[in-house]
Amino acid sequence: MRFNTEILIFVLLLSLSSGFCLASDAFQAEPFTAFYLESALGNPTLANESLTEVQVIQPRKSPNEAFLYSLVIPGMGQLYSGAKHGYFYTAAEVGFLATFFILRNSASNTRDDYRDIVRDHVVFIGAGSFEDWDPVEDFEHATQYETWNHVYDSEATRTRTGKWYWADIDPDLKNEKHGDIEDKGISSKHRLEAYDLRQQANDTFERARFFLGMAILNHVISAVEARITTKRINARLENTPTQAQTRMFDIDIKTDTLTGTTTGAFVLRRRF
Repeated sequence: MRFNTEILIFVLLLSLSSGFCLASDAFQAEPFTAFYLESALGNPTLANESLTEVQVIQPRKSPNEAFLYSLVIPGMGQLYSGAKHGYFYTAAEVGFLATFFILRNSASNTRDDYRDIVRDHVVFIGAGSFEDWDPVEDFEHATQYETWNHVYDSEATRTRTGKWYWADIDPDLKNEKHGDIEDKGISSKHRLEAYDLRQQANDTFERARFFLGMAILNHVISAVEARITTKRINARLENTPTQAQTRMFDIDIKTDTLTGTTTGAFVLRRRF
């Protein structure tokens, strides 16, 4: 019994001695001068700096840059600042420009059609050539009058265009004034057809210009709205109560695998 008691006392003394040594090493360690970052991506790494919180800083966007981006490409300024409604301006721009080009192409084709009717059904009295005609003014006048002899054109214009008339009217009327022919209720069917096509072309050109104007307006509105949106987003970030979010951490005693010494550390455990 005495032998067992002595053994028990020896074990207790040995335990106390070991604990004292461990405590001595722990107190000698420089507390909380480093931290461990534990994640699911790898082993803990000892870093020589303290950590009490993780800074989450949202970058500010420049309102002026957002303005310029959307002025060039509508919607880009909004997307630059993180506002997803910028796609609306981009889609509108694509729609406006696509409509403009489609209408302009259609108007050009219709204009070519009415000019072809003029070339096919207008004949000259004496010398004359369509090569000398003004592509806008003279062809339009031809769709308005049965003959060259009307009060609208000046002598200089008549000299340039030559004397002409629509082939489907009575040739005996080719030198008559347009007003006199109109009073008789006579008109060229070819001229009326060309006139209708000319009106359609002009109307289509007008609609094309409208959509081009809408595209330009979309640039301006998008640019101004992008600047306002960016300033609003920046103001919202500035009004956030805190940009620092404290993470959960543990205080623990770790052993540096490089030196073998114990070190007081903050241990931040978070899954990434």
